[in-house]
Amino acid sequence: MKTLFISDLHLDPKRTDIQASFDRFINTCLTLNQNSRADSNHSAIAALYILGDLFEVWIGDDASIPVYKRPIAQLKQLSESGTQIYVMHGNRDFLMGSGFEQASGCKLIPDLYQITIASQKILLSHGDIFCTDDKDYLSFRQMVRAPLWQQEFLAKSIAERVSIAQTMREQSKKNGLEKASEITDVNQDTVEQIMLEYNVSTLIHGHTHRPVIHNFKLHKNPVKRIVLPDWTPDAKPFEIETSA
Repeated sequence: MKTLFISDLHLDPKRTDIQASFDRFINTCLTLNQNSRADSNHSAIAALYILGDLFEVWIGDDASIPVYKRPIAQLKQLSESGTQIYVMHGNRDFLMGSGFEQASGCKLIPDLYQITIASQKILLSHGDIFCTDDKDYLSFRQMVRAPLWQQEFLAKSIAERVSIAQTMREQSKKNGLEKASEITDVNQDTVEQIMLEYNVSTLIHGHTHRPVIHNFKLHKNPVKRIVLPDWTPDAKPFEIETSA
């Protein structure tokens, strides 16, 4: 049995290449589950964790579920095949709610979510909360994650929300071009502080689109930070073997 981790798919109806890659991924998982059940009562893929930015943009369950009908149905099918699917909000789809959970069969989990696999404590995050050198972004993040802001945004018409989201994306792209790469990456001190706070030896996150495994030490103990890749046509999940 396996536990899989993916992030930053940025599914978009306009990106048929990314959707095709997601199709292959889901089909592979379904086939593995089907073959596994032929020999036992267990699914091959025990759990799938999607650590943020599953969708390119999400402006509310009412408006976005119809847009992403295909991948949501695929997630539902995978869930029904026996895989537990957990989805974390990213900086693009933080407005996913109970409607998404019901339609997809997935469970929404908070950022900084701790799990244990084979006695190994693992902390999961989208990753943007570690980018503490990017003060402007963190201020923006705090604003849009506030319940009052979200309530007011979701009360607007779909057309208004589409316009606001488009403006935000354009501003985000502009800001990204103007910032040094070091500013938009995680802050190592923040990483170490939070890993110590949660007492974990492994951190898995996405967001930065800089996939690599960082090995370092905390209080002389070896630890690692696993950065997931963004989703490309040849993307592969990070996986951990679990007991049957």
